[in-house]
Order: sequence, then structure tokens, then C-alpha cells
Amino acid sequence: MLRLGEPVDGFHLLRVMGSPGGIVHVRDGLVVAATTPASPGPESLLIRSGRVSEAAWNEAFTAGAPDDRLAAELVGRGSVGEAGLEAVCLSAVFDAVFAMAMFGVEDTQLEPVGDHDVPPPLPVVPGIARERLARETARRLAITEEWRELGITPFIRPTAVQPIRPPTIAADRLRHEILIKANGRRTPRDIAFALGQGLFVVLKEIAALVGEGLLTTTRSST
Repeated sequence: MLRLGEPVDGFHLLRVMGSPGGIVHVRDGLVVAATTPASPGPESLLIRSGRVSEAAWNEAFTAGAPDDRLAAELVGRGSVGEAGLEAVCLSAVFDAVFAMAMFGVEDTQLEPVGDHDVPPPLPVVPGIARERLARETARRLAITEEWRELGITPFIRPTAVQPIRPPTIAADRLRHEILIKANGRRTPRDIAFALGQGLFVVLKEIAALVGEGLLTTTRSST
């Protein structure tokens, strides 16, 4: 389990060693961002899901990122609503911490932010309390233990059972997209990045699809 340590004043980085590990950005004891190769960050969640076009992102990033105003630029240009952006940033943090914990944490190291450390482009303001983050991570990990009974782990490569039928209602769109991406070569992480969806959400849908007999699973050899 990922432990965030005791709250400290100022900006700090919690470097998480693991496979793949990641970085948790902490400000005055609150978590404002978390990044890991194991799950999509805000940029991927916004662009790959179609919420924000790549062109709109690039324009907002060029105008706002140097002055830590990326969020203001995205909202001000009408690319995304303020509430929607906040929800995406929160989701990215919860998903990243969950992913790091699920893949395994070997060690952690808390250190002050250095001159060469790049601040997160879309931090959560004012931040997430460590207790809240720990509770949600524990809840998600408990759920993944139930999925293991279906053979659902981060290392599977699900394959859709043909034929894949078009979705009949809008609520089935994500399930349909997962079925299309589940070609026996992609892991849940790969599918999450491809669709711009959180890893936990993708795993949840994969578990449901396996339970319904619409997906079969093969464990990755890597």
C-alpha cells in the first residue's frame, strides 16, 4: 500500500519506487497531482476521450503553461468547463495513486521540490487530503481483489468474443469501445490510455464484460 507520510509545509515530491512507480506532488500536506506510466494523466483523459481537441490543448498549453495558467486558459477559451476540468484532475490523481498501489510499491522518498522539477500543469486546488486519498485507494484495491477471482489483473490481455455489436444506448459506449480495443494484445493500461479513461474504470468494465462472457483473458508474458 502506498503511504503518503506525515503532512509537511511547502511543495514536496513523493517519489514512488516500483514497477512502474511514479510521483506524487504534495503542497502543505495536500496531494495536488500524481503521475505514473501506469495510468493516464489529465492530458490523456481530456484529449483521448474527445473532451478537448489536441489543437485546443496545444494552444492553451502554449499560452498558459509557462505561467501556470493552463487550467485558466482551457476554461477561458471554452475548451472545457471549470467543473468538468476539476473532475478530470481529481480523477487522474485518484487513478494514479490507485495504479501505483496496485502495481506494487517498493519504496517511497519525500523530498523538497528542486529548481529543475517541473510543476504539474493541472494541479488540484487546493488539493486532496491524505486520509481521503488513502480511503479511496483502499476501497479500490479491495474491489480489485474480488476481480482476481475472474482472472482480472493489470497483466491480462483481454480478447473480445465475436461478434461485437454496436451499442444500443449511449451508456454502453465505453463498453463497446473497450470491446473494440480488446484484441488480445492490449493490457487494461493500454486500453485506458487509448480511450482516455481511468485505469480503474477500464478494469471495472473489463470485469463486467468477462462476467457476462463477452471477453476472455490471457495473462501477459511480459
